[in-house]
Amino acid sequence: MASPKIIKFKISYHHGDANDGRLDMYDASVSLQGFAKALSITTHALLNEGEVKKHGNKVSGAKIYIHPSRKGSFEELIAIAVEHPIATSIGTSIVANVFYDLLKWTWSKTLELDYSPETPHVKRLDGRIEPFIGEMEEALEIPLEQAHKPIKQCEDMTIVIKRQQVGNVIRLDAQTLKSVSIRTNPNLETGIVGNVTRYNILSPFGRFYDDELERTVSFKLEDEVASAQKQLLTWSMHHAQNGNGGKIKLNVKRVTSAKGVLKRYLVYKVESVES
Repeated sequence: MASPKIIKFKISYHHGDANDGRLDMYDASVSLQGFAKALSITTHALLNEGEVKKHGNKVSGAKIYIHPSRKGSFEELIAIAVEHPIATSIGTSIVANVFYDLLKWTWSKTLELDYSPETPHVKRLDGRIEPFIGEMEEALEIPLEQAHKPIKQCEDMTIVIKRQQVGNVIRLDAQTLKSVSIRTNPNLETGIVGNVTRYNILSPFGRFYDDELERTVSFKLEDEVASAQKQLLTWSMHHAQNGNGGKIKLNVKRVTSAKGVLKRYLVYKVESVES
């Protein structure tokens, strides 16, 4: 059997107790568990055509290992072993670049950082009709909030994912912690007018152009939304694409970060504008 493709990087903790080569045991365990889940979700999506695995346990097509820390620092060495046939299907020479591109794009979106995909493989995921990135953001929020655990105790601390011979891929700090500290407004807002820009009936996730905000917003359908209302979403998207408006109304609750940034609408009802 051919050897797996190995992708190696470091998770480095800086400032606070990390400068003395130590961390609070509980905080460190929660943080590493969060990273383990987030890395599993990201790696599984890469190797399985964008499938979003919410629970972030085992990865289909790879194993994620942790190696002993280097003496005198608080730094975890991570190795992802991608099975040879899957690495070959992506391209053994580019699979690492694609992995880092997907990680940086999906984690940046979740952390409210600016980054656009660079590799053709990840750009295809960005261009899918069903909004892959909206589902990934929701799946990554809790694991990445857990990954910040030591920062909750020491606001000066930073955590960095470092790629060998390249440098920092992603950096967590007190500001990114706010981006994954999520709150759902309990008040139901009615009559949000706009049209659907992306939606696949097999997924509860989509994107909606809000006429008042004059921009698109990610949405997630709640269980209360009936199948006839889901058909209105498809109708809205098709008519909007054909230049015929496709306006609908949504009843929603807002999900926001601690920064006050709107993350998504939770949709409880869909109506035509005329109703």
